[in-house]
Amino acid sequence: MRARLESFARQVLGPCKVEADCGWDHGGALVLRLRDREGTAWYAKQNPHHEVHAREVSAYRRWVPHLGDRAPKLRAATDDLPALVISAVPGVAFTGDDVEVHGQAGRLLRRFHEIETFPPWTDLVAHKLAEVDAWVARANGLFDRPELDFVRSTLRSLEGIPAPPRVSCHFDYSPRNWLVDEGRVYLIDFEWAQPEVWVNDLGRLFFGLWRTRPDLREAFLDGYGRQPDEADLALLLGSYALTTVWHIVWTHEHGNHEFGDAVRQILHGLMRGEYGKYAQQDTRHAKLLR
Repeated sequence: MRARLESFARQVLGPCKVEADCGWDHGGALVLRLRDREGTAWYAKQNPHHEVHAREVSAYRRWVPHLGDRAPKLRAATDDLPALVISAVPGVAFTGDDVEVHGQAGRLLRRFHEIETFPPWTDLVAHKLAEVDAWVARANGLFDRPELDFVRSTLRSLEGIPAPPRVSCHFDYSPRNWLVDEGRVYLIDFEWAQPEVWVNDLGRLFFGLWRTRPDLREAFLDGYGRQPDEADLALLLGSYALTTVWHIVWTHEHGNHEFGDAVRQILHGLMRGEYGKYAQQDTRHAKLLR
C-alpha cells in the first residue's frame, strides 16, 4: 500500500523524500509527509474507502479553494488507489484552550459554510432514519433495543421543525483538524465534508470540550456570528444521536474501541436527557429547550 502511494506521489511531484508517516491508527488512511527537490512540503493520502476518497476529492475541488491559503490545495488525485496529493499548510494541531483560536475557528467555519447553500431539506428525517438502518445493518449486535428506539424516536421528533437549508459542512470540525501557526488557524482533513445543516458541524465541540468550557463555546459562536436557536439545538441533539451510531460502528470496524466506548457514553447521556439540560443552561441567546 505504501509503495504504491509513494510511486503515485513521485509521478506527481517528481523526485521527493518521505519525511514522516502521519496517518491515524486503527485502519484509517495512510498519510505521508513528503518534500520535493525544491524543499516544498506535500502530503500524499491513500484512503481504503473509495466513497470517503471521492467525498474528499469533491470537497477539495468544489469548496476548499474558497478558503484560500487557510487550507491545503489539491495537486492531483487518482481513483485507482484511491489517493491524492495536497499542499502542506503551516502550523501544528491545536491542543490548547486559547479563546482567540476558538473565535478564529468560528469565523473560518462560517466562511466555509457560506461557500454553498442548498434548498430546504424537506426529507431530512426520512434520510437520517435510512442512515440509521444502513449503519445498524453493519452493527453486528453492537446496540440494544432501547438505544436504537431512542435514536429513531429522537429523529422522528424532528418532523415538526421547519425544513432547514443545508450548507457546505466540514463534518469533522474539531481542534484536531485545526492547525495553528503564529495565531492563524488553518483547516485540514475534508474526507467527511458534505452538505449538512450548519449546526451539525458543532457536534464534536458541543458534546465534547464545550461542556466544561462555555467561554470557548461563546468565543467560537461570537466568531461564527450566529447563536443556535431552539430548532437548531433540537436538530443538533437529534442528529448527534445518529452520529453516535455511526461513530460506534465505525470505531468497532477499525478497532478504536476506546473512542467507541466514549461515544456510547454520549449516547447514554442523550438518553438520560443530560445534553438538553446543558443546552438550556449554557447556550447564550438560545431559546430554552422544552
